[in-house]
Amino acid sequence: MNLTFKQLILIALTTVPLWTNAQKIKIKKEVITFDGKEVAKVNTELRDNFLFSTMSGEKAFDVVFKGMSASNIEGFQWLELTSTNGEKTEIPYEILMTSLNQTKLIVKLLSAKYGLITTEGIDSGTVAAFFATEREVLSDKYAKTVMEAKNDQMERQAKVGRYKPFVKDDGTIVFGGATGTRIMGRVTHGTNTYTVTDLDGITIGTAAGCATCTTVKAKTFTDEDFEFDYGSKTMMTGRFSRSFAQIFVEELLGRDYKLGREATAYKKSLHNEKVKVAKENSVNLYGVPGYVIDEDGTTHEGTIYAVFEKLQLDPSQQESDLYDMNSIDKFGKFVSIKYKNEKGRLRTKRFAARNNIVFGATDEGKEKVFHGMKTKGNAMKKFSNAANLGFDNSYFYEVAYTNSDHSVLSKPGEPNTLVLKFADKKLGFMIDNRENEKVSNALAGFVDNCKSLSNDLKNQEFDLSNFENLKTIVDEYGGCQ
Repeated sequence: MNLTFKQLILIALTTVPLWTNAQKIKIKKEVITFDGKEVAKVNTELRDNFLFSTMSGEKAFDVVFKGMSASNIEGFQWLELTSTNGEKTEIPYEILMTSLNQTKLIVKLLSAKYGLITTEGIDSGTVAAFFATEREVLSDKYAKTVMEAKNDQMERQAKVGRYKPFVKDDGTIVFGGATGTRIMGRVTHGTNTYTVTDLDGITIGTAAGCATCTTVKAKTFTDEDFEFDYGSKTMMTGRFSRSFAQIFVEELLGRDYKLGREATAYKKSLHNEKVKVAKENSVNLYGVPGYVIDEDGTTHEGTIYAVFEKLQLDPSQQESDLYDMNSIDKFGKFVSIKYKNEKGRLRTKRFAARNNIVFGATDEGKEKVFHGMKTKGNAMKKFSNAANLGFDNSYFYEVAYTNSDHSVLSKPGEPNTLVLKFADKKLGFMIDNRENEKVSNALAGFVDNCKSLSNDLKNQEFDLSNFENLKTIVDEYGGCQ
């Protein structure tokens, strides 16, 4: 890591809260004093080594300052402590006071956080307990991180080597080196910013820095954030720097941004994946095997398309006459089928629920049957449709239970919207959200041809919000026939 000790101190002081009511630490001729009181001794003759002893000269423990760099912007520092009998332990190097004296900083850390040095000196019992405490081996942890970072950097360099990018003086990016002719994008310069765009003019990445700092912050079109630092090479000026542009392009390529027309392809792929997930999570039927029985009783077998809820699709992916995505009150009102006619020619037909159409579909291995019908009892739905200039109150409902052609159905996407359909009645009866008494009385009138069931409904013997009760009603109505 290309930072001096003083720079590290200044950085840390801006990020680490300072300790209040701190003791005044002084070190003179190897003697440590707290507020003027002599408490311990430290030998610092060997660089990055700090040998602590008691005021009587008895050896207490040794400290070694260690550090390693993972990249030009990431590094690690820690302290390795060794007891008098050779036990070793490691602790993070933390700055807890304002000072440019490294020995003072280490003394403050050992005193304030670990209690190894106090106004009473160095206590052997405290030191023994400190070394008896199990801690993470920081050197192994950091070594692994550094190795991974270096391997990652080597992989990035290999990727850059495959493309051999070169940024010309006018910002044009070519692959194949300085004599390359394959144009892949462009770098432009603004106030303390650089922007890389591809052949479609889409921004691949932006980099922001300043004239007095070396670390640059970058962001890509996939919302990835990263930083890089090459010292003075990454300090921005008021004019375009070909060398900085070269570094930025290589940083992007090393992270698998390939320029060219990559962004367009990526966005299309991302959109397709979102559509795929949206389809999978919707109740709509897209190209599933099934059949339609039309108003004449003719059965058509083929591929079913039915849209019950809105799903944003790329217009180029929609099939003509199969989607009614943006029309007023179209959801759940139509089903389309692709099938082959008697001559083996592919045809597409659309059928409306208002014509009492029945269709079936196999969705994820499950057989589903839908009935198109108008319903009674859905006054609020009729009002809503009229307000939206849609006066067709017919929908396709999925069969949830059936007995002797009498059924309980549910509205796709609205599992709590249920409909009772009796074979001898053209209309279905919707169980809406009115009070149970009102719905029961209305249903009693609807099935008054089954006197016993009608009377039980008038007597409020059914909680119509209970699905099992609806099944019972269907069963009992069938018994009246």
